[in-house]
Parts: sequence; C-alpha cells; structure tokens
Amino acid sequence: MGNNYSTPSASLVNTAGNPDALQAGIAGDYQLAIGDVISEAWQKTKGIKRYVLGAGILLYIVMFVFIMILGVIMALTGQTGETISAASIVLQFVVQIALMAVILPFVGGIFIMCVKHIQGHEVSFGDLFSCLGKTGSLLITAILMNIMIFIGFMLFIIPGIYLSVAYILTVPLVVDRGLSPWEALEASRKAITKKWFTVFGFYLVLLVIMVVSMIPLGLGLIWTIPMMAVAFAIFYRQVFGIESY
Repeated sequence: MGNNYSTPSASLVNTAGNPDALQAGIAGDYQLAIGDVISEAWQKTKGIKRYVLGAGILLYIVMFVFIMILGVIMALTGQTGETISAASIVLQFVVQIALMAVILPFVGGIFIMCVKHIQGHEVSFGDLFSCLGKTGSLLITAILMNIMIFIGFMLFIIPGIYLSVAYILTVPLVVDRGLSPWEALEASRKAITKKWFTVFGFYLVLLVIMVVSMIPLGLGLIWTIPMMAVAFAIFYRQVFGIESY
C-alpha cells in the first residue's frame, strides 16, 4: 500500500531547466536572492497589471455580492451580530467555508496568469477561471492549512508563525503540480524549512513595499500589487520550477 502522507517522488517535467525541480525544492536545493526576485518582478510587471488589477476588482465585486446575500440570509433567519447561538456558530462556519470556496479559485487563476507571464506566454483574462475545476482540492487544502496553523498558534505561537511561512507555496503546488492537499502542505513545508529565514525576509520586504506604496493615497498599489503577484510566481519558480503552464 502506498504512503499518501510521504512527499511525492514522481519525476515531473518543468520549464526551469531541471527535470527534478520538485524533489530539489523539497531538499532545499534552490537559490532565493530576494533582491533578484523583486528586480525581475518589477521588470516583468509591465503587461500583467491590467490582468491582476482586473482580477482583483472582479474578486471584490464577487465578494461584495456574496456578503450582501449573506446579510439577507442572516436577517431572514434572525441571526444578527447580537445573537449567539449554536445555529449562528454553524452558519458562520459554513460562511467561512463558502467564502474560501469563492476566493481560492481566483487566487489560483491569478497565480496562473503570473506564471504564464514570467515564462513569456500569452495571458488571457480567461486564465482567471482556469482553477474552478480545482475548487474542491483547494478548499480542502485551505482547511487543512488553517487547522495546522491554528494548532501551531495554540502551541505557544511560534509554531504557528513557522507554519504560516512554511505553507506559503501550498496552493501553487496544488494548482501547478496537481499534488493532493497533504502532499502539497508537506512539500511546501519541507522546502521552505530549509531556508525559512530567507523566505521570512522575503515576506517582510514585500510587506514594507506594500506599506510604502500606500502612503501617497494608495496610488502606488496600482504597481506594487501586480509586482508582488509576479514576485510570488517567480519565487515559486525558483523553488520548484514550473510544470503545467
């Protein structure tokens, strides 16, 4: 009987020039120069901004409609913010799951757009909807991830911080490599653990860039949000290569 909880060992083809990029990434055999990633991301932001920003606007509209419908349902069922009951707790849980099911395919679609763009492939707005068929896998992945991170924070916080960073590439692994939720979680964790502090520094640099770009009335976000989406795709390529797109 195979072990579904072990890291994947299949030989996969990728476009990064290394046929064993997945296993190399898991082993920590990759280079991550923060400055180089951000520099390349900035250079490749041109041509992708309208797609990323358009996707963000569409996602905002979908979430707004979803929340409005939810408000109507809660009002009709008498579940207000002042009412705490078993039914309201269950409803809030269901809402969180439904919201993740709405958001995750869009996140995967934005990732695919950026991955195609950094490889020089033509991007279309239709790519945004290319992960709808993976909604179930992405949802299970997100639920498992949140459970593990929650347990980590309950264990004196530090394990939660560690896992929050270590799981950063889980969703891309489901989207690009087609790994199962648990395989993706473990592959991401093992790869990032090898260079956890470098990845954490990458997080911090992107956070600083976003904060600074918000200062002039948030206008800088028009450039920095697409740049960060592209930077994330480049980061993934550096660690695991790219197989599917």
